[in-house]
Amino acid sequence: MSTYSSPSRFLRHRIRYYFASSIITLAIPFSLHAENSTSPAPVTEADFDSSFLIGDAQKVDISNFKYGNPVLPGEYNVDIYVNNTWFGKRRMMFKASENKAKAQTCFTETELLEFGVKKHVLTQQSNLSPTGCYLIEQWVDSAFYDFDSSRLRMDISIPQIALQKNAQGYIDPSVWNRGINAGFLSYSGSAYKIFNRASNQNRETTNAFVSLSTGLNLAGWQLRHNGQWQWQDKPAEGHSKSDYQANSTYLQRAFPDYRGMLTIGDSFTDGEVFDSIGYRGVDFASDDRMLPNSMLGYAPQIRGNAKTNAKVEIRQQGQLLYQTTVAAGSFEINDLYPTGFGGELDVVVIEANGEIQRFSVPYSSVVQMLRPGLNRYSATVGQFRDRNIDDTPWFGQIKYQHGINNYLTGYTGLQVSENYFAALVGSAVATPIGSIAFDITHSNANFENQGSKVGQSFKLSYSKLISPTNTNLTLAAYRYSTEDFYRLRDALWVRDLESRGVDTHAHGKQRSEFQITLNQGLPKNWGNLYIVGSWLDYWNRNETTQQYQIGYANNYHGLTYGLSANKREVQYGSERTSNDTEYMMSLSFPLDFKKQSINVNTITTQHSQNVGISSMVNDRLSYGASFAHQDFYNPSLNVNARYRTNYATLSGSYSIADQYQQAMLNASGNIIAHADGVLFGAEQGQTMVLVYAPDATGAKVNNVSGLSINKSGYAVIPYVTPYRLNDVTLDPQNMSTRVELEESSQRIAPFAGAIAKVDFNTKKGYAIYINARTPEGGHLPFAAQVMNQDQQVIGMVAQGSMIYLRTPLSKDRITVLWGENNSIQCHINYDISQQLQNKKQDAIVTEAVCQ
Repeated sequence: MSTYSSPSRFLRHRIRYYFASSIITLAIPFSLHAENSTSPAPVTEADFDSSFLIGDAQKVDISNFKYGNPVLPGEYNVDIYVNNTWFGKRRMMFKASENKAKAQTCFTETELLEFGVKKHVLTQQSNLSPTGCYLIEQWVDSAFYDFDSSRLRMDISIPQIALQKNAQGYIDPSVWNRGINAGFLSYSGSAYKIFNRASNQNRETTNAFVSLSTGLNLAGWQLRHNGQWQWQDKPAEGHSKSDYQANSTYLQRAFPDYRGMLTIGDSFTDGEVFDSIGYRGVDFASDDRMLPNSMLGYAPQIRGNAKTNAKVEIRQQGQLLYQTTVAAGSFEINDLYPTGFGGELDVVVIEANGEIQRFSVPYSSVVQMLRPGLNRYSATVGQFRDRNIDDTPWFGQIKYQHGINNYLTGYTGLQVSENYFAALVGSAVATPIGSIAFDITHSNANFENQGSKVGQSFKLSYSKLISPTNTNLTLAAYRYSTEDFYRLRDALWVRDLESRGVDTHAHGKQRSEFQITLNQGLPKNWGNLYIVGSWLDYWNRNETTQQYQIGYANNYHGLTYGLSANKREVQYGSERTSNDTEYMMSLSFPLDFKKQSINVNTITTQHSQNVGISSMVNDRLSYGASFAHQDFYNPSLNVNARYRTNYATLSGSYSIADQYQQAMLNASGNIIAHADGVLFGAEQGQTMVLVYAPDATGAKVNNVSGLSINKSGYAVIPYVTPYRLNDVTLDPQNMSTRVELEESSQRIAPFAGAIAKVDFNTKKGYAIYINARTPEGGHLPFAAQVMNQDQQVIGMVAQGSMIYLRTPLSKDRITVLWGENNSIQCHINYDISQQLQNKKQDAIVTEAVCQ
């Protein structure tokens, strides 16, 4: 029978209870702040006279709050702030002290290093173990924390003198993670078939290509191999050919104490002082990625226009660097991985109808200004390696750059090989009108037929961001070389021709070169103008090479439009046009429907027109279609689709016209083998993170679109920023309601190329809400602890005598404790077997009597 005989009495009881509970709840954060607002002080008791409470409210368990800390022992997912700077969410364990005066949390050396505490401040505490967990005031004098339990916010105060004075994003190298032992295979492959009916000749061609990047990480060492495989079959000509080209194979390891990377094997020099060249040997070079706010490497954006579903190849000195397929229309490639190549990038666009576009994009590093006291260095010893040159002499190369002060940087370099010597000296100066660099290279090359050749090369470069006019002059460089100046590769090329008996006078020697990369933002929302170009002439050739891209882009109320001119070389069959400039106008605008948005784009050039649509169904599926024609004949229809799974990214396209048909299939992804099995990822990877959350199938990994935890509890994040703290976060929205994440965010700073692992703790069980009552029908004390049979705290009594549990047991016996030293207790036996028959029920609510 109910304890309350009338509704009015019941209402008065509830008002008194919640009024009393509110008083205590408001007092909790205040008492905690008062206790922690200064440096830790001796613990003092503060008694609260429960006689001021009315009725059943006198049973509220206030013993936990007498020391000013209402936090119960256990783990809490809190927001961490260090000197008012947010450091993300973190699981913190609070433990009660022996005298139960208050529950406190401890900190490890690694955590404090992540917060920016100086290493020597922690190491001077000789009585503390580097791997131990201690109170923050034991690590750092005068440090303390303030925990607001109502907002789950922890404010950590650390004296400024104990913190690193580093640029934003810096993290102590001792926190960097070398990752686990694992191997991987990143791939991007395509196969396409062309059926050509031009000139009454039925020709079929089948092509396939695969770009591979494989590696093995073992004990901090990284073995890498990069290569390209191509296959072509022409049944009409009765032959097929296959070719595999290995770009690089090397072993590397980072050495943080020297801010350097050791590389052993087949690789390339960086090209910052001398031109980049391939080598087989040993290289030790500084790595700016280990520096705060440093550039991670420069590579240009590649822009172009494909009339059909096409393949794009990017080469440097004949070496294939990048290969992909694009849909009909404008394309932009901005993920070209920095490989250290300098000079021009040769871009080839192979259309479905057999037409080939060729153009070049200048590629050169920006002016090498360094901060005062900072340096860059490299030393290389090995054999020269080039696919087009048979000669493989040994050579040595060193370079050094040093920031002298805020305005001046000096740099020098030396190259030595058989019958070749080159020395460089230069400086970069910061001026009010921009950064200017000037250097002189002296070379001495000996040839069998030509004798000794001595020459010099002079280079002047300029870089400037002009804020008032929003002009970003990324690079403007001019180089002049005397007639007898030879670069190392040019000298070896001439010597190789001499050994074959070939006349070397046909080999062009560069005289002067001018490069420019300019981005100009126009005022009053008038858009943006860009120019990329290079002009070269030669000593022994009466010709000039010109390459340029000029464009303008803007948007107006959702309409994006642009104009551009692109100097290129067009090849179709045996016909070739050496001087062709494509002028293009593009328009793009969205069409919004109730459930979907479709983007419409049109591209018009002097010889072709293209109208297309594209859309994304969700974060996994996208599609597009276009209609194109050239000079108002030979119309073509192009369709494409792309689908991203947890295991691979699949795409396909189909083109049809009067004279040809083309079908293409693409697949890309990542395969990782580690101690617990084999994982598949949907994207190619470099520096990767394995996320492990057992039983959290379906949880979304917010770092990558469309990525979620698989049935094995794993997900692969294919790319993170090396040497920086990366937040890995999980969204439990799509996971089972019978699994709970104990934390939703973690941070990790991996080495470049590492395969790191992040473990998320989960609780598997039923979510149970127990509306508990005393045998007399009254409420259990607010904030009383709830323990399982193993004497583990699994919850507390909330307002209204409601208990929340996450447990794998469908029936169990739990204990509720309250009072001084938990002297008062009662027990609850629950059984939810009947409710479990309803599988669609997310949370289970039951009633029980605590006896």
